Amino acid sequence: MDFATLKLYLTPLAEGTTWTLALFVCSAVLAVIVGLIVCLCRLSSSRLLSRAARFYIEIIRGTPLLLQLFYIYYGLPEMGVVIDGFTAGVLGLTLNFGAYLAELFRSGIQSVDSGQYEAARALGLSKTDRLRFIVLPQALRTVFPALGNYALVLVKETSLVAVISVYELMRAGEMLAGATFQALTVYTLVGIIYFAMCSVLSWMFRRSERRLAVPGYWNGAGENHDITKA
Repeated sequence: MDFATLKLYLTPLAEGTTWTLALFVCSAVLAVIVGLIVCLCRLSSSRLLSRAARFYIEIIRGTPLLLQLFYIYYGLPEMGVVIDGFTAGVLGLTLNFGAYLAELFRSGIQSVDSGQYEAARALGLSKTDRLRFIVLPQALRTVFPALGNYALVLVKETSLVAVISVYELMRAGEMLAGATFQALTVYTLVGIIYFAMCSVLSWMFRRSERRLAVPGYWNGAGENHDITKA
């Protein structure tokens, strides 16, 4: 493949990649917010909030993301709610990953030692301050590696919104393959771009994980190190 042909192929794929990144960023930010809210509802002493959060989590985790996208994009218009494809894609990805993140955050919060809560109460911190300054920072360190894995999955799952005609990387690849009849070449380029995005994101999470780690627990290679054995 000469440079001119490669440039011809990469131009629409680059535009699709831009929309894929936009889908990822919007969905990731909103999913974290939704996940945290649902997590707090799930842990609430209110039975109504707790049951509502649990119902939402079970429904989302018990049905395919593809079905959820179809329901939002094709089903909601029958009830008078019409939204464009990009918004439907962001909403579907947000609701789906928000449910999984809610359980992830819940496990992180519940892993915090009870002594931390008692110490915070002894210092006179309010419930909100205990959560903000004591519980959440420690929970984040616990769940951060898993959070990185979910982020990588989200990047790849954005490809599903192609089925509701959203122009992103996968959709751009489909259109380009249909126009050029070079499916093998086009989808190889699409795979390389997805791999590159995931590699960069994985690198960013590894660096962030080292920064969040307790000092003395990471060696130069970025691996856990037990200082009690030093």
